[in-house]
Amino acid sequence: MHNKMICTSTNEWLLLNDLDSKDLSLLNLVSMEVVQLPRLESFTYSDVCILSPPTSESNQDCYVMIIDRSPCKFYFCQPGDEEFSEQEFEFDLEEQEYEFGAMFISAATMFRGKVYFLTSFSRIDLVSVSVLFTAEFVGSNLHFTRITREGFPEPSPPEIPTTNDYLIESGGELLYICKMRGGWDAKMILGFIILRMNFLRQAWEEVNNIGGWTLFFSQGRSLEHKVISCFAAGVKQNSIYFTKPFDRFYYVFDLENNSISKSLPCPTVSKFMSRLDWVLIPITKS
Repeated sequence: MHNKMICTSTNEWLLLNDLDSKDLSLLNLVSMEVVQLPRLESFTYSDVCILSPPTSESNQDCYVMIIDRSPCKFYFCQPGDEEFSEQEFEFDLEEQEYEFGAMFISAATMFRGKVYFLTSFSRIDLVSVSVLFTAEFVGSNLHFTRITREGFPEPSPPEIPTTNDYLIESGGELLYICKMRGGWDAKMILGFIILRMNFLRQAWEEVNNIGGWTLFFSQGRSLEHKVISCFAAGVKQNSIYFTKPFDRFYYVFDLENNSISKSLPCPTVSKFMSRLDWVLIPITKS
């Protein structure tokens, strides 16, 4: 774990990136097994990382996926592959969408065995539109399917200068979370707005309660797009835990009253060198 960044995690597996060599590897927190992955020269800290959980004990059927948010390229491999495969995201635009310019992928997550990702279309003189797609393997290639026909209304008030997008499976639901930031350096967390996907209507619906679940948000770099959902004792339910860069505190946003509290778990951690992250470690019986 020394000098490595956690790109993403699923079950007991972590996807790690060596900060010096840029090598990618998988680490099993239970068995401490390490699986080396092919190098990906184009990997950057702004990429979105997805790790599908293995369906067998061999661990050879899991997929590692790295998404270049712009120009919307998917890189993927399985343990044992010598190199990453590459596929560009392509789809047929609807007539009104030809008016929009730049497109990028703002968030992605695993849900019901598929990768769900959010694309945003924007141009300076037009309101941006966000559309939900899925990516699933058909043979050795990815097949893309459009889920929503209409983007959701911008969830933040006009005076909110900066937002971050997240997708996460929580309690059997697909959630979109908008993190609102402000202040002179846009590092002040102003609050969160949560939408759930209604698959019957193929539309987003705002929710104020996540049924006792708790969300944990990572900070900075590619971790900006990583969030963990859990239902467990010892944490505040119906809340969002998050950290900030160069900050030793962790913060808790209460979805019921929209309040933010903070705690200092370890006062000996350096404020200037801290890169706090959340990892869900499975409990094993001895």
